[in-house]
Formats: sequence, C-alpha cells, structure tokens
Amino acid sequence: MRVFTILTIAVLALAVVVLGRAVVRLENYHYANTLGYCDKYDIHDPRQVIARDECLTRTRTRTHWFWHILYGIGAL
Repeated sequence: MRVFTILTIAVLALAVVVLGRAVVRLENYHYANTLGYCDKYDIHDPRQVIARDECLTRTRTRTHWFWHILYGIGAL
C-alpha cells in the first residue's frame, strides 16, 4: 500500500510539472500575441504565418515563469 501511495504522488507531481510547463508556454504565447509582438509579419502569407508563430514562441514577455502560471490560472 505504501508503494502505491508513493507512486501515485510521484505520478501526480510529474503531471503538475508537465501541465505547468504547458501553461507557461501557452500563456507566454498568448501574452506576446496580445501585446502585438511580432506584428511585422503578414498573416495572409503562409510562410510569414509560420515565421510569426516561431517569433511568438521565442519571445519572452514576463520576467519569471511564475507570473505566467498566475496569469494562466486566472489568479491575477
């Protein structure tokens, strides 16, 4: 029974880390898009859409990942 409890806690902790990273990544992308970063690209050209997506993915908008978590879950 003790092994099952430890295994369950480990799996849940891993799930929290994986989902937290996804929230940070998506909130960073969302906030960069909202602020108008990478707006020099023409969204009607498929090649430039891909370049804009890469630019938004690379852009860092907040000073720490913790702020992305707080905004992503709606705490702020």
